[in-house]
Amino acid sequence: RKRKPWEDRRFLKASVLVAPLGLVAIETGWIVTEVGRQPWIIRGVMRTRDAVTPVTGLEASFAMFSLLYLGLGVVVLLLLARYVRASDARDGGTP
Repeated sequence: RKRKPWEDRRFLKASVLVAPLGLVAIETGWIVTEVGRQPWIIRGVMRTRDAVTPVTGLEASFAMFSLLYLGLGVVVLLLLARYVRASDARDGGTP
């Protein structure tokens, strides 16, 4: 009988080791985006303070996005908890 991936110890260890690679990819993509967006600043032709324009309403926008992401985080945690409870009930609580 062939074992399922989540039953294989090597697969589980590899999964834990590669888990941070998603965050590394996101951060690397952000760096590439910023370098492409402001190459004259990255190369030292211009300073960031010379390129910045005044922004109005930044606090409201920041608060709105913070609340949005906080709410989405709560929803994700609730859905994960529901999924785990349903899985435990279905499997009889055995690992």
